[in-house]
Amino acid sequence: MTALNVRNRTLAIMDNLDFLRSLNNECVDLIAIDPPFAMNETFTRRPKPPITEAELAEEKELAALHGVVHNEGIGETRVKDHWNWDDDVNPAWKLTIQEDYPKVHAVIEAVEACASENEAAYISFMAARLLHCWRVLKPTGSIYIHCNNKANGYLRMLLDAIFGAGHFRSQLIWNRSGGKSDAKRWGPVTDHILHFSKSNKFTWNPQYQPHDPEYVAKTYKQDDGDGRGSYTTMPLHAAGLRIAESGLPWNGYDPGAKGRHWATPTKGVMHQYIIENNLIPGWPESYPNVHDRLYALHAVGLITAPKNKQSLPRLKTYLAATRGVAATDLIVDIPMASGSEDTGYATQKPLELYERVIRASSNPGDVVLDIFAGCATTAVAAERLGRQWVACDMAYRSWTMLKRRFAIHGFALSDMTQATVDALHGKQPELSGAKSYTIGPNQVPDRYDDDPRHIAYLARPRKRQTTQTSSWSGRIPKDEAKQLLIDKFGPYCWGCGWEAPRFPSGERDLGLLEVDHIWARKEVNTQGGSDELYNLALLHATCNRRKGNRMTLEQLRQLNIDDQRIYGEVADLVHLGEAMQYATETILQRGVQTVLV
Repeated sequence: MTALNVRNRTLAIMDNLDFLRSLNNECVDLIAIDPPFAMNETFTRRPKPPITEAELAEEKELAALHGVVHNEGIGETRVKDHWNWDDDVNPAWKLTIQEDYPKVHAVIEAVEACASENEAAYISFMAARLLHCWRVLKPTGSIYIHCNNKANGYLRMLLDAIFGAGHFRSQLIWNRSGGKSDAKRWGPVTDHILHFSKSNKFTWNPQYQPHDPEYVAKTYKQDDGDGRGSYTTMPLHAAGLRIAESGLPWNGYDPGAKGRHWATPTKGVMHQYIIENNLIPGWPESYPNVHDRLYALHAVGLITAPKNKQSLPRLKTYLAATRGVAATDLIVDIPMASGSEDTGYATQKPLELYERVIRASSNPGDVVLDIFAGCATTAVAAERLGRQWVACDMAYRSWTMLKRRFAIHGFALSDMTQATVDALHGKQPELSGAKSYTIGPNQVPDRYDDDPRHIAYLARPRKRQTTQTSSWSGRIPKDEAKQLLIDKFGPYCWGCGWEAPRFPSGERDLGLLEVDHIWARKEVNTQGGSDELYNLALLHATCNRRKGNRMTLEQLRQLNIDDQRIYGEVADLVHLGEAMQYATETILQRGVQTVLV
């Protein structure tokens, strides 16, 4: 895992693509961005309170230090959200994507065919950046992209192509405002937040919301007056007969008579409540037997014992023990930014919304990245939750907004001056320092690693129609396909780098090298790979069994890396892009009609 190559509380004022290119591989734990939405308009709003002459002077001074012309005035702040090929898309981006990432290029072409130049140029702009977002994320990392119902469909396809459809986690629907009337459609009141992870082993901390007051009043009616608060009861037993101690009578109550057995809280909310409040010291390890646990629970008043022995005891469950209701993908409890939080900045999102995301998908001390920093919502939320943050935006106005918002929430950045405090009329709480850095376009960080080689599902060409039936490698026999790959790439396993040994005669023992698929035949979230030559790989028999028929070759490689089962260096493994290109050329030379899948 590579360390971040910038200070972990940094605002970069530059094009975010240049900044992303300067970051090392796998150095970020979470990316939370609110990019443009391809609305084909320019948003304008006046910052609250208005930008002062002193703040504007500081912005211009910083811009001059970075050798650029400051392009913001003292009045309205403008956010451009209209796109075209000539002004917003470097031709090299599209060419590189077309050559190296056919699936991503297919998405751009689809948007261009079905929508307009505005949307297609926008998706190309986003693709160049999201490819680097994938690169800089750690394997346990996630990305959240805020969008509206217009950009949602295009970005979802783009993220499917880059992160893999199998790594889609959620689409959060945020009800950002009350009812809106519209003459020709349903009133638009929601935004969307797309959540993708980089792998299946991603950071996740479940989030909870308070119970509905009516539910609490209806359910938690009882209170013993012992200071533990209100409670309800739940069964202390479960279905099914047991011969062991859990099925035997206790204290005159027989669960077996009702076809049940005892089930004491050795996990769940009451289990945690008992431990956190030390109600039963040594719980549950000091009580290995079921009946011992029942007596311990009874001794501290956690069991309701009915007088009628035909009924079974129940466990008290306190409201204080519950975490609330598990948060869902429908967010209706967070309103738009208002009051003191409203900066007047166009497209501002509420701090509480991003705090929920950051709590769920990162841990204290993790690095959170925002490449569309705007008014610094992600950075402020990260700071408040004890995360490190790195933010990037092209506008020098974002530097002013960052200082203002940190001051409002009680943090003083390293370069904060009296101009910020004066602009906010000196109403900030006592500030605690936050060691931060501001860098400009002439201070791009020094990256010290190389781009990873293209992974299979990014380099995998897209599917087209073919006249060929499903057969081994374009009607090339399986054994012949194996020999072709050995002749071209050597007698090596593409999953671990194992080299086939030699017999005493000097010939290679190729018996343990088998032919399998780069792209899994039965992968759950795709149509599966084909038997064409460009989807075949050489694998050691052990790797082949380990891979199975649902894992891609890249996933097998990562598993072998994690388990230290790589022979030699990872960089020496067969380059899959080269293998696919060789297969294509070989098939064409043989005159077999086939198209890359």
